[in-house]
Amino acid sequence: MRWHNLYRRWVLGRHFRFAREHLSDHFFDALTAYALGLARLQVPGAVEAAYALSVLRREPVPGFSGQLEDIFFTIDSSLRERFGPEVAGALRRGLSRNDLDLTVFRAYAAERMLRVLTVLSDLRRELLHLGQTHRNTLLTAYTHHRPAQPTTLGHYLTGVENLLSRDYQRLRAAFQTTDKCPLGASTLAGSPYPVDRKALAQWLGFGGTLEHTYDAIAAGDWALEIAHALAGLATSLSRLVADLLFWAEQGGFLVAERISQGSSVMPQKVNPVVLEHVRGFLAELMGGPATLGHLNYSTPFGDVNDHGPAVLEPLQSLFYAAEGAMALLRVALQESRFVPEVLAQGLRDRSVLASELVDALVARRHLPLAEAYPKVQRMLRELSSQGRTVAELGLDDLQSHLGFGDPELLQALEPERFIARRKVLGGAAPEAQAAYLDYALGRLRLERLELKEVKNRRRRALRTLAAEPLSLINPPQSVPGP
Repeated sequence: MRWHNLYRRWVLGRHFRFAREHLSDHFFDALTAYALGLARLQVPGAVEAAYALSVLRREPVPGFSGQLEDIFFTIDSSLRERFGPEVAGALRRGLSRNDLDLTVFRAYAAERMLRVLTVLSDLRRELLHLGQTHRNTLLTAYTHHRPAQPTTLGHYLTGVENLLSRDYQRLRAAFQTTDKCPLGASTLAGSPYPVDRKALAQWLGFGGTLEHTYDAIAAGDWALEIAHALAGLATSLSRLVADLLFWAEQGGFLVAERISQGSSVMPQKVNPVVLEHVRGFLAELMGGPATLGHLNYSTPFGDVNDHGPAVLEPLQSLFYAAEGAMALLRVALQESRFVPEVLAQGLRDRSVLASELVDALVARRHLPLAEAYPKVQRMLRELSSQGRTVAELGLDDLQSHLGFGDPELLQALEPERFIARRKVLGGAAPEAQAAYLDYALGRLRLERLELKEVKNRRRRALRTLAAEPLSLINPPQSVPGP
């Protein structure tokens, strides 16, 4: 069949090149698993097909010639030419490109999701390491773009990690949705051959089997769920990037020279461009749900496979952007330097400790809260009008403005005391930070062990499928050489 040149250029060639680069192994895996499923049923030629696939997969897949529309028909043609029409025909009994393609698409997406989860886990580990390092590094925390209260840089960084731990769980849930095998669903009603779909999923290293054959070939929610989880991750990371850029602007975060760029005109400038590149990747992730949503919206239930490559290409870009953003952000944190005196400069005038002064007045039973708050507020206004700061207050000032010259009130204006009092679960006090770090490191350790087990499960299954497929048939069968 000869295809129109424009159709070959804009559709067939493009999709073929993508599949050849990213999906070839997954096609051989899925086809081999199905051949083994038929072999278990003693379908003639199925064992030979499994063997033939193990031979062909060791050779490069031919490039796009314009005569065969996709990778499947290219493999099918090679089977016919090398091993005969009976072997090729045996493999196609009950097999549809619907369940084949969706199996390949999900296998590819699951593999990339594991990479994203790994990079996110590495980033979180770096945040916890820095959180430990900077447990006592004073930081002016902002709310509503204004200095708010003292905390520590370690408390901030571990707070970000706690947020990212939930992004990890959302991505893990998207992976679990994706990590289900459609093979054996055939066109939509199920294969007419009673292949063991659970065995097919196990051989391919999937975590489970998609329960309903119609849904198996029609579902598009798995890709949409991935896109939404990645967009949520981008939202979280963007908030960290915004703060890092703010601190870089002030000189509180000095981005390493190897990931910065200078100006073509202004020799004094060192631009933290690595963070701007991260922000660009995150913007791409934010657009993912719109693309995947439109691809699924109003698509008849059953036609998802028709736009499958159109789903995989944007997903591939999203995976690339997610990995790139997190890898660059981790390097930025590893190689750059925080400047404690700049991060804490908002604490110098002690104005951010006004709430602690109110609390001290109430705790020492000098004033009820309803009186203490407005009195401190008026004192701040008067000091401002005089060009003075809270840091310049003495006992006489406290007596004059508040009516109490209590030395304990002056002690309330020390940032270290403020932090030491925050001993609640997840608080900024050193012991509270230490407890959170123990908890977070333990949580991350368990997640990394689980991730390793999932990767090993898939690796073992696919290694056997590629190297010793016939060993999976019970009892094993042998095939003579070509």
